[in-house]
Amino acid sequence: MLAAFHPVAPFLVWLRRYSGHHLRADLVAGLTVAVVAVPQSMAYALIAGLPVQYGLYASIVPTIVACLWGSSAHLITGPTTAVSLVVYATLVDLAAPGGGAFIEVAFSLALVVGLIQIGMGMARLGALLNFVSHSVILGFSAGAAVLIGFKQIPGFLGVTMTGGGSLLSMLPEVVSRLHETHPATFALGLLTIVVIGALKRLRPLWPGTLIAMGVAGALVAGFDLEARGVSVVGAIPASLPPFHLPWQAAHGHWGRLVPGALAIALLGLVEAVSIAKAIAGQTRQRLDVNQEFIGQGIANCAAAFFSGYPGSGSFTRSAVNFRAGAKTPMSGVVAGLAVAGAVLAAAPLAASLPISALAGVLLVVAVEMVRVADIRRTVRATRNDAAVLGVTFLATLLLNIEFAVYVGVLLSIGLHMANTSHPRIYSTVPDFKTGKLAPSQAGITCCQMDIIRIEGSLFFGSAAFVQEDLQRRLKSHPAMASLLIRMHQVNNFDASGVHVLEIIAAEIRGRGGGLYFSGVNGRVFQVFKNSGLLKEVGETHFRSTTGSAIRQAMRESFCPLICAQCEVAVFVECRELKKGNWEVLGKGQQPRCRHTPGRRLH
Repeated sequence: MLAAFHPVAPFLVWLRRYSGHHLRADLVAGLTVAVVAVPQSMAYALIAGLPVQYGLYASIVPTIVACLWGSSAHLITGPTTAVSLVVYATLVDLAAPGGGAFIEVAFSLALVVGLIQIGMGMARLGALLNFVSHSVILGFSAGAAVLIGFKQIPGFLGVTMTGGGSLLSMLPEVVSRLHETHPATFALGLLTIVVIGALKRLRPLWPGTLIAMGVAGALVAGFDLEARGVSVVGAIPASLPPFHLPWQAAHGHWGRLVPGALAIALLGLVEAVSIAKAIAGQTRQRLDVNQEFIGQGIANCAAAFFSGYPGSGSFTRSAVNFRAGAKTPMSGVVAGLAVAGAVLAAAPLAASLPISALAGVLLVVAVEMVRVADIRRTVRATRNDAAVLGVTFLATLLLNIEFAVYVGVLLSIGLHMANTSHPRIYSTVPDFKTGKLAPSQAGITCCQMDIIRIEGSLFFGSAAFVQEDLQRRLKSHPAMASLLIRMHQVNNFDASGVHVLEIIAAEIRGRGGGLYFSGVNGRVFQVFKNSGLLKEVGETHFRSTTGSAIRQAMRESFCPLICAQCEVAVFVECRELKKGNWEVLGKGQQPRCRHTPGRRLH
């Protein structure tokens, strides 16, 4: 009965099985996540150009909704560094950061992002993420870390910046204004970093970020540092996220929101699914990627209506949730409710929180975003991985950041297509020592038949390359009348591939030989059958093993005269065939092929 409601209310499935002994573990995990989420959400809101309370709002209803409508038991959704940066880049040209219009358009952006993600989930496009290289995320994260860290320098030093928001425009101004550093502001930011680093090393289980921000806030309040020029967050409303219609101020901006919204939707889905898969790999939970798309989309729509801004799966909070022993998505529900309680109970404490402390938190986060070990491994893996990572990193620094996402994704897909469009093709011959087929050395092949191995797909993207390669081989061996294609590693075969093989088969027939295949799997064989190519080539020309295909070709297509004159022994049967003993291929076997005028021996 509940299965019928799964697409609409997937949480009913696990709620029905929810047991009391899970509650304590989920409560502990949820409260632990909330302790981490409160300072992070406030800091990430600053990246997005929003007042800090909107980061907290984005960690309440959206977090709860994503847990209820997603498929992961441990993924925690809310504001993230990368998404926050793209939100700022998308909106900065539409309204002044931090102002009422900027906030209103941020709500509208969350709605557009959510609708895109829901649409992708309902269209079951989860498999598309398989084409987005992990190098894209590494390169984007590293570039975003540089931008995020650099943008915190003014707040960290207590310096007012008047230049543009780009890295190249801010760099000279930061250097020229270093002498204006406010000592107390700088000291508080530096203290925040030191406390976080010390607690992470000495007491890794303690909420270092929250403690560091508490210490900085206490110093501001105790020594009245606000009166001495230290900028503070100021009081935030002690209320739950207010309900809001997100389209009130977005008229005229919808078209300009779509490019950034699509970039945020893609980036957010890649982040969320990657995190969920990483944790599911340890818990052996089965994920429904399309349902996760829908869950993320509904969460962003909820953010739009409950005063939040776009978010995604958070690596830090999800990892904390997993390590704290969460058993079900109920831990995320607890986390969202706990953040709501913190907003109601502790909002006045933010009045003395220095901006430089939040800047210090973000500088620590920026350093952690640069995953040096992963980057080093990726760069060493392949040239394509290194290229995708490097180009995405530079695009993030130098282009509009939302387009950097597109650059990385398109380059990743383009390089993948380039690889698949050039399958490896090489000649093989039997190795008498091992009895297996091996790549032909020094161009030694049978003068009557070349045995070709194709490693990769034979589809529209690779058809031209495969045709050119096979025709080149036939042209270089004009006396060769037959061709055996080993297709053990061909899994993708379409009409374009069929057309290529029709052309090759026609040329082979003109030489008086035959086209043979071995190792064709069931799916590829069905394409041969449906297209009519099976009947055209001949069913006897398809064999499960290369050895049986070779012997079939010898029986049907080899010419005795050519075998007698050939000086090379490629197959174990060659010595007997040279003597005219065709019974080595079977009792009573006689050659079917006689010498034809068109076949010359070179």
